Amino acid sequence: MKRLNIILVSIVLLIAGMNISYAQVGIRTDLGVVGYKTTCFDPLQVSSTPGFAFQLGADYDIHIKKRFYLTPGLYWSYRAALGDSTVEGVYGSELLQENFLNVPIHAKWKFDIKPEKFGMYIYVGPTFSLGMSSRSRFDLMSSGVNVEGTYNYFNGESDFKVPGFSGSVSDELNDILQEEFDAIGLRYSRFEARLDWGVGFIIKEHHEIVTGYDFGLNNRVKGALAENNFMNASTLYIGYRYRLGNKNQ
Repeated sequence: MKRLNIILVSIVLLIAGMNISYAQVGIRTDLGVVGYKTTCFDPLQVSSTPGFAFQLGADYDIHIKKRFYLTPGLYWSYRAALGDSTVEGVYGSELLQENFLNVPIHAKWKFDIKPEKFGMYIYVGPTFSLGMSSRSRFDLMSSGVNVEGTYNYFNGESDFKVPGFSGSVSDELNDILQEEFDAIGLRYSRFEARLDWGVGFIIKEHHEIVTGYDFGLNNRVKGALAENNFMNASTLYIGYRYRLGNKNQ
């Protein structure tokens, strides 16, 4: 959290020190395919398939010099991926869902191919993310008994139940599984740093089609497991950006 606050303050100071008339607001939304890279957290083993990613937010184009721009922003993103899990011989499926608040800081180089009609740009830079939620929904099967529940990767809390049963049976089961997860000690860090790069196409000044790729730079596993285990994500995306304001300076 402290690192993210420093980043946010730095962005504010950077913008405040520039001529804001050169800044143009862009509203952007992206759709993408996310892939999670994980190792096995013995005795919990997780494997996932490519999932779904969505992003929505706003950013600024700040003119620095000639074709060069700096583009800080603030986005909200959602990720979801299906996978298979094994916990102490209990097999089942897992749906991982995550929400993030993202602060990108991109360097951008623009090229006018047909002035006021068509242009393009390339961009590269880091994105700093703060996790708002990271939760898996499990559907497990053991000895013919179906077990459903959720696990929070930020605080380590679980909530499991046996469909058709309530009261002490479900409470006892949840306590047992909570003990298993506590013993494993799997937690994810809320902080994530990623590197982004891509290409954008400008159509009649205000409309942009953006495509790009990002990947995680840090290990999101924290605690004792971080020494021998690893987890991060990468995303391939395409998006649309509507740029407000007048023609770039």
